[in-house]
Amino acid sequence: MKIGFCYDTKSDYGYAEENLEYTDFVSLHTVSEIGKAIEQNGYELEYIGNVYKLRNQLMTNTFNCDLIFNIAEGFGSRNREALLPSLLELYKIPHTASDTYGMSINLNKHHTKILASSIGIPTPKGVCFNTLTEEIIKKVSALKFPFVLKPNNEGGSMGLYLVGSMEEFIQKSNYLIKTYSFELLAEEYIKGTEITVPIIGDGEKAEALGVVTILNEDGTDINLYDNSLKQIDNVINTTAFKFEDELKKEIIDYSIKIHNFFGLHDYSRMDFRISQDGQPYFLEINAMPSLCRNCSFEQCGKLMGLTYHQIIGRIIKSARLRYGI
Repeated sequence: MKIGFCYDTKSDYGYAEENLEYTDFVSLHTVSEIGKAIEQNGYELEYIGNVYKLRNQLMTNTFNCDLIFNIAEGFGSRNREALLPSLLELYKIPHTASDTYGMSINLNKHHTKILASSIGIPTPKGVCFNTLTEEIIKKVSALKFPFVLKPNNEGGSMGLYLVGSMEEFIQKSNYLIKTYSFELLAEEYIKGTEITVPIIGDGEKAEALGVVTILNEDGTDINLYDNSLKQIDNVINTTAFKFEDELKKEIIDYSIKIHNFFGLHDYSRMDFRISQDGQPYFLEINAMPSLCRNCSFEQCGKLMGLTYHQIIGRIIKSARLRYGI
């Protein structure tokens, strides 16, 4: 079987590889590592690249793959992660990761929380807006300071702030509206422990690989997992869980429930915060989470006796089962 590998790089869109401001795209090193893992599973591999390169192959009848391994984030639209899946669906090409709907809905943090809340998942209170009206300022004033402010449709923790005053809220909001041109989300800050749950599979076969806790280097809880913190090496991702096993099971159950409720495919990651009184709060879905080395998937996989290339193999197997190929 021949697998085509679709991905974005910073250079595709005019960003230097060392640019740390735009963090959605994977590094060339990660592209190489995933590519090697695909080949280690016995597949023939073709590096295709982004959605435009795939489109060119389809338009020139030079596309010759049985399945696409998709980590392409897209660019410039709130539907950017759905661009490549929509093209693949149009041409009826099998692929890993979620479909057009799953990729679109997962980028809207506010909508996913509303829907998650409707199935009994605890979520922080929040206000979504795209202009600073008196009504919005009044609604936001009901949130306790500090609260979280972030673009509603961005990934990679870009534009994420912990706001301590109304003056700072107005200043940061004006900056984010100008910079990102999308809706913003002001959200209750959950002081506590940041965790993430990697999932592989579909439906009844969906399985949480474990729970990863994100801590400061000294083992204390991080305040906010923002872009700047992700670029330095003084955070610890650990599979050690300091809470009761019952809480761990509850969070895993929530994660699988969300994954299947949104109809996500093959792999995803759910992010939570556990408050200081032990209450888990769902933060967001990532339908195309990082598969870089030492990511949550590899860390949890090691506890199950899985190597990195076996994790990539499981993702491919999930897609193959779904398409019957």
